[in-house]
Amino acid sequence: MRTRPAGLWPGFLDALRHAIAGLHYAIRSQRTFGLQLVCAAVIAGLATWLRVSLHDAALLALAMSAVLAAELFNTGVEAIVDLLVAQNRHHLAKIAKDIAAAGVVVSVVGAIMAGGLVLGPALLARLGVTSPWPARAAWAGALILLAAAAVGLLRLARRPSADEPARTSPAGDREADGGARRAAS
Repeated sequence: MRTRPAGLWPGFLDALRHAIAGLHYAIRSQRTFGLQLVCAAVIAGLATWLRVSLHDAALLALAMSAVLAAELFNTGVEAIVDLLVAQNRHHLAKIAKDIAAAGVVVSVVGAIMAGGLVLGPALLARLGVTSPWPARAAWAGALILLAAAAVGLLRLARRPSADEPARTSPAGDREADGGARRAAS
């Protein structure tokens, strides 16, 4: 166990060094994190070029930060799971990794919706499109994306994965909620 440095400032610097080491590892080893950094830089450049309002820029920064933070959490979960389950596979390890990856996907979908709602109308205005329809189309697109994500998640929730063990009742029989259907497929 490492010892903590005395005082507030040395402790803060020590924590900052560890955080920078984590960022360095993620940039160096995680291809998706690098891609997300490039996307964030492109979005920041586009927002600057479009001269979005301060509130819109804050919303974009928050959405980009949420995606990057989710990817860092996902990387941390993967590292811990890989460490703990190095020799023998366990279905809970897969579930933990899948859930962490799903958190990244959810944050990316939210960032795409926020980016489309903020940058879409501003980009069209910059290109000279003055009709109110583009803003309505951006809202409609965001709602369609949200509805599609909800439908997809509901379909996934109803269908157990192949890795899940069959659920049984206390008597040992397969549950009536689809055990026979799972056995047939």
